[in-house]
Amino acid sequence: MAGAVTVVVTRPAAAGRSLAEALNRAGQPALWLPAFEFGPAPDESQARAVLASLAEYELAIFVSPQAVRAAAALLAQPWPARTAIAVVGAGTRAAVLDALAGADRARLVPERDEDIDGSGSESLWPLLQAMRPPPRRVLLLRAQSGREWLADRLQDAGSTVTPLAVYTRLPAAPAAALRAQLAAAALDGLASVVSSSDAVAALAEMLAEQQPVLRALRAGIAFASHPRIAERLRAAGFERVTICPLQAAAIVALLREAGG
Repeated sequence: MAGAVTVVVTRPAAAGRSLAEALNRAGQPALWLPAFEFGPAPDESQARAVLASLAEYELAIFVSPQAVRAAAALLAQPWPARTAIAVVGAGTRAAVLDALAGADRARLVPERDEDIDGSGSESLWPLLQAMRPPPRRVLLLRAQSGREWLADRLQDAGSTVTPLAVYTRLPAAPAAALRAQLAAAALDGLASVVSSSDAVAALAEMLAEQQPVLRALRAGIAFASHPRIAERLRAAGFERVTICPLQAAAIVALLREAGG
């Protein structure tokens, strides 16, 4: 085993579950504690109506794999070839190619996985700035709320940005059995995997009644997927924060280097 420390994976949905399972297969104890659960679009009829007019937009931006899957479930027609697709992160790019019928006929930004430098909006922005002609109308596909940084940059550059909620992000409610597992694991030490800034506050709220667990998380190594998330973790009292690809092999290797 990589150590007695248990890694708490807060990444939601299938990606988080898969990472926790991969860590356990690698001999590293891990528990899946998703920071959020996903629900349907807050207004499905509106979402379907906007998606039916996709061809009117020069660019559609997906902020997460969940945004891709939710939009795919709401689409009634193949993706229009004239509407370019931009993605935040390699996982979102893979989801587009896997889940969106007709997406292979549209321009994809970035074009290749090798062109993805990081996982945040800041990494995508230079590629959007280089688009010629610049997109006049942009559809931003996300949850009911989200970070406005990318939309603000696009609007400053002259684009008209329409945010569209294609899914709902809800606070997760851990089952009693999982809470008991967390309490037991905290006695030997915890590490955490955090894939969004909002998850930091969600984690604190979720564990408000389990302060020993929260203290153990803050004292252990926190693996963040982006510098912005790392900053949020440090501000929330996490003492040992490292930026790391959210892959089992990388996490296990760093834990071994740290001695557990």
